Amino acid sequence: MTSAEKSFNASRRQPWISEISYKSTLASFDEDYKIMQEKLLESVDDPFERSLDLRVIANHRWFAFLLKYTAGVELQTLAEELSSVVLAYEEYSDEVENIPQAKYFSPFPLNDVIDEYVDFLNLLSACVLLHREDLVPRVHNLIVGTEFDENDAVIEEALKFFLSNRPVLDHWTWEKPYRLLLDAIDQEHQEMQSFCMKRYVENWYSEMKKKAHFWGKHEMISDDFSPYSGYWAMCSAAFTYLYKIDDSSYRDDIIYPKDMVDFARSMPPNSTFTGDGIATS
Repeated sequence: MTSAEKSFNASRRQPWISEISYKSTLASFDEDYKIMQEKLLESVDDPFERSLDLRVIANHRWFAFLLKYTAGVELQTLAEELSSVVLAYEEYSDEVENIPQAKYFSPFPLNDVIDEYVDFLNLLSACVLLHREDLVPRVHNLIVGTEFDENDAVIEEALKFFLSNRPVLDHWTWEKPYRLLLDAIDQEHQEMQSFCMKRYVENWYSEMKKKAHFWGKHEMISDDFSPYSGYWAMCSAAFTYLYKIDDSSYRDDIIYPKDMVDFARSMPPNSTFTGDGIATS
């Protein structure tokens, strides 16, 4: 093993990705991006085809963001990169609105496959943890006007810290494992909050089996490409931060992004929260 490989392995946040696979995957996305840009130029008058290409670009940017986090890229760099991820999803979502009704589809079908829901919730959580509070309304806006807005208790519990007049809900899109998350934040005593969040973190990945397409992808990594970007329950970290939960009993779990929580706790928010959850000076 070379010194570069040893350095990469020491920096990565989960053990399955290799340096060669990481670099090959990012290079592959760069090539795909060039191809997508050419296709977009050719499909100016076809919003349906453009929406599909823009979706690929957005998904690749988010996948690359997650892969970079998994590989050990520093958090401040990733915080800055979040802007391009959100912008890519906005461009995709805007183009969907131009599709004729006969071909229209919801840009974020959060109740279709759990992967969509995990991605949306993780994107929202990453904005919270990396102090990109400015992006939270923009992420929320991706589902405004769809059936998925004001329809999920987990999402609303996060949004209420940043946006005013959010509804209080008692229903959720995916009961397992997210009921455990709601149980944790509903506890009145700090010890029980920590206990219940620990249960959620410990069960998150196993509950994804036979539901999530990303489950088990670490077993399919090759030198040429990684279909695995990391397994991260970022929402557990976001709620741990927002509700000031003691994470000492679960912070070393492999799917818990503890350094994101430490980053969030290390500095005040970039702007005053405007929601109903908490207020800051």
